[in-house]
Amino acid sequence: MMAHQAQMERMTISSLARSISMGMADDALVKAVLIGIAERGETAEDLMAFAAPFMDASVKVCTRHEAVLDMCGTGGAGFRTFNVSTLASVVVSSLGVPVAKHGNRSSNGKCGSADLMEALGFDIHIGKERAKMMLDDIGFTFLYAPSYHPAMRHVAPVRKDIGKRTVFNILGPLLNPVSAVKRQLIGVPDVRSLDVVGDSLFALGIERGLVVHGAPGMDEVSTLGPTDVVEVGIDGESKYQIDPRALGIEAPSPMDVGELTPLEAASMARDILDGSMPGRSDMVKLNAAFGLYAFGLTKTIGSGVDMAEKAMRSGKASGQLDRILSAGGIESGKRE
Repeated sequence: MMAHQAQMERMTISSLARSISMGMADDALVKAVLIGIAERGETAEDLMAFAAPFMDASVKVCTRHEAVLDMCGTGGAGFRTFNVSTLASVVVSSLGVPVAKHGNRSSNGKCGSADLMEALGFDIHIGKERAKMMLDDIGFTFLYAPSYHPAMRHVAPVRKDIGKRTVFNILGPLLNPVSAVKRQLIGVPDVRSLDVVGDSLFALGIERGLVVHGAPGMDEVSTLGPTDVVEVGIDGESKYQIDPRALGIEAPSPMDVGELTPLEAASMARDILDGSMPGRSDMVKLNAAFGLYAFGLTKTIGSGVDMAEKAMRSGKASGQLDRILSAGGIESGKRE
């Protein structure tokens, strides 16, 4: 009987998710269900139920690459960091890994990935053809989530009214619209979400993924303390913990990896990428190493650290940022 009730609940959630994606759901019901899911705790089944209709409704981006990587956090973490995954994505793409960075503005912090890219002079509203061109030609593109998931507008007022984290905060980073095999590094705000997201990755078509939660409460790989990891791949799932000290990375001051405003983040971006800001550069280097490992370019996190450091110290990473801004900058868009 309990199993039957659970199945009916999932069917109801799936049906409701489909209605939301079509703009046909009652706001009061949506609000009640989202609050109820948040209070009992999201499950992998919830993520899959909501993911299917919203992926169906997304604007797809094609690419010549067989596989692409995305690196992002879900937000909502107790310890807020600067834009680690965005800069780490630049490092990883400078080493030949195709990166489709799927991101948004910050909803409750200082600076989301879209805020940083815009402050750097990137046109976050590039269309899917220009996004494809960038991904194909230079191995990096930025996909502004609202442009590729128009169905999300139907639930936006309810989410704003709730004013707290819902299943959509976890769901967003799992909906990368690129039509390719997906590999992912995704940060979550609490230990419980490690298993929830980990259990859903393979079912959502993500071939290989690392779900991470870093001390003292980051949705990133941490240099302040150990990072708990759930690794998911075709061979199954494994769990372990990584201590940055074992990789030769010393703990910075918490202030040295904290949030920045968009203008601050943009002004420091090249120095961070060149490795000249130890606290922030080490965070980017370590997260880039995890990204390289998640994609399968390296066999170990340690070798990924070495590769990322060389890319940063040599100027390769900051050179890749210049290429990204040249191809995706607002001025270049006007010339097309």
